Amino acid sequence: MKKLFLSSVLLCCTLPFFAQKTISGRVIEEASGEALAYVSIGIPGTSIGTVAGEDGRFTLEIPEKNLNSGKDSLQFSLLGFTRKSVALSTWKEEVVDVVLKPSTLQLREVVVTPDNTKLRVLGKEKKKYRMVVNYALEGKINQNLGSEIGRRFKIEKASRLEKFQFYVAANNFDTVRFRINVYDLEGDEPGASLLQEQIITTLTGKQTGWVTVDLQPYDLVATERLAVGVEWIYGSKGGTMLTLPIAMPVAGSKHYYKYGSRNKWKSFAGMSAAMFLEVRQ
Repeated sequence: MKKLFLSSVLLCCTLPFFAQKTISGRVIEEASGEALAYVSIGIPGTSIGTVAGEDGRFTLEIPEKNLNSGKDSLQFSLLGFTRKSVALSTWKEEVVDVVLKPSTLQLREVVVTPDNTKLRVLGKEKKKYRMVVNYALEGKINQNLGSEIGRRFKIEKASRLEKFQFYVAANNFDTVRFRINVYDLEGDEPGASLLQEQIITTLTGKQTGWVTVDLQPYDLVATERLAVGVEWIYGSKGGTMLTLPIAMPVAGSKHYYKYGSRNKWKSFAGMSAAMFLEVRQ
């Protein structure tokens, strides 16, 4: 059966043409001066964004109208560091070093009693699908880094998160990296992160199918509904296609999509990416 692709309401694949300028930079840590990998970078609330590489370097095409507006800023964020904004009007021609300061993370104190706990699987392991949602945009690969696909999970009592799985429908990249994000829900949309450190998973050899992420080393505990997102942070040269399947209708489910690393979330009830979560409660 022919697969259907989600409309531009979800993907924003058709972008208006504007004169653009390429800016480059490097993100470093304040005290050591060392490069910071996979920093989310973008103009807040827009599709303009990317993710810094392992060496902290990034390149981004900015429409002239944003550079000259006098109001837009480029925002930099990474778990464990204070978010920083740099006014685009001050950006120079040369490569700019952007310095981030470490922040203090608040630890959540939630106890899961080990006696008589049971393993539960939230979500469904569906392999058949008629629709897919894209990460990669051909010809603009780095411009779509930071895009994220997620879904809501209902937690009924204190639970320890043990395993997360998601399904990759198509992938022609030799190497792909994803960042797994776990969020509290705020107004039924992803809000504050529940993580104390980054969770990075790497796919090689144009891998497709189920991807398993062990969450036990991160000691994650939740007491209510949450969202898990799969954020695309790296794709090797030469790749053009990277998709996850979408199922609908899925009663009681909610699908989340964010086009661009600093963009706003879009949510769609009755839909779900192929993801499931194992919890012990």
